[in-house]
Amino acid sequence: MTRGVIHLIAPAGSCGKFLSLLNTPTVNEFLALVQDHVGPDFSVTGNEQIIAAEENEETGGRNDDMARARDIQTALGDSNVVAIVTVRGGAWFSRILRHIDFTVLNARTSPIAVFGFSELTTLVNIVAAHSNGRGVYDMGPAFLPYGLRRYAMALANPTGDPAIAPKKWAADRLPEAFRAFWSDIVSMIRGQGTSRAITSTLIRGDVPDRIEAVFAGGNLVVLCSLVGTPFESAIRPDGRWLVLEEINEKAERIDRYLANLTLAGFWHECEGVLLGDFHMGGKDLGPTVESLLSYHLPDDHRIPIMRTKQIGHIWPMSPLPLHSPVKLVKMSDHTYSLDWSPRSLQVV
Repeated sequence: MTRGVIHLIAPAGSCGKFLSLLNTPTVNEFLALVQDHVGPDFSVTGNEQIIAAEENEETGGRNDDMARARDIQTALGDSNVVAIVTVRGGAWFSRILRHIDFTVLNARTSPIAVFGFSELTTLVNIVAAHSNGRGVYDMGPAFLPYGLRRYAMALANPTGDPAIAPKKWAADRLPEAFRAFWSDIVSMIRGQGTSRAITSTLIRGDVPDRIEAVFAGGNLVVLCSLVGTPFESAIRPDGRWLVLEEINEKAERIDRYLANLTLAGFWHECEGVLLGDFHMGGKDLGPTVESLLSYHLPDDHRIPIMRTKQIGHIWPMSPLPLHSPVKLVKMSDHTYSLDWSPRSLQVV
């Protein structure tokens, strides 16, 4: 029996520093480590040159556009590939979307799951909108060093505990966090769900005690790149909830991107907004974004807003299926759980 393939892609920022932090200086060693964590039931693959590629901002970031597009398109069209996992976000991905022929999904004999966030917001939404696609908004494993370090800084700052050195704290926990990430990926594609459940807080409007919702969206700046394109339907919240998160953007720029959505009519049929983490450096921009939204959403308060600290450039982050039913279940006065059927992501 052929083993299902989990294919790793790195079509955005460079992965070199992350591989060093894992003590896997070569791509082959990195893939072998992932294979060890995934186990014998799946085969782990990845394009060595693409994963090892460096980026140079002064010369356009990446110079392998067609190779990156071909790597993704080939995996999407291969029915032996059960999941695509993006190693990291970063930049330089949006411009290669036009080179990917997503119609290869039509010929698949089985569904495929794609995991990614941030710069890969577009890819996850486009695949999730296809009948043969399962899209999960979830961190790339290369985000772990940043996420762990920021979490450690939050632990140390309130108490001034000199025993917590964020960089060392993160480095000590990286191997186990990396292993746990892959264990969760395997669990989800097997239809066994995730250990990282999501809760949210209602901050505006009304939501029934139990309601089914479908989510689209992700990183605010990246998803705005699809507005006015043939892919816009993949991120429009018509009859859906829109999930938004962002990192290191000034309030004035966030307001411009929200205005982009407003002018594109994104709120007319939107069922609700789920705000993930917004921060710039050490500052939480969540309250600022809530205020900005009040200038964009309709005044009739029809659109509810929820907030969660488990989605975005934050650790621990929880996976959220896109274009797939999720149950919002009231737990207390303003707190809701986001529950989804494990089988909704099963691809093996």
